[in-house]
Amino acid sequence: MAIIEEAIRTMLTTGSTLSAAGVPDERVTHGYRLQESALPAVTFEVQAAMTAELSDTYSATAVFTVVAETTIDAGTLVSTVKSRLLAGTFNTIDIHAVIVNDETLNPPAIGMGDEQEPAMATINTTIYWSP
Repeated sequence: MAIIEEAIRTMLTTGSTLSAAGVPDERVTHGYRLQESALPAVTFEVQAAMTAELSDTYSATAVFTVVAETTIDAGTLVSTVKSRLLAGTFNTIDIHAVIVNDETLNPPAIGMGDEQEPAMATINTTIYWSP
């Protein structure tokens, strides 16, 4: 039986939208990104999955993080990721709707010395699906 995390990854990697924006499928990961891996990348985490008020429908909060070299690149990729948040059947899971609750472009972060840390943006969503 497929799980919602597999379905979300398939939803993001189906089609060529993210690849055309410079994010190959192997850089779309659940939960984390290796620190030295190439950018840009997209990670996601599913939180608080539960039965929704409708029978046989579940809901979950999902947070998508876009990681890029600059804040401008991260901000541009947010709209590309949002275009991939679609209703449909992915890995036998029927995603009914993806609601974008908010999005945030994080300010630039300075690392050790004067090095710039990778830029990040987050998209907070609620996803409704049926197994």
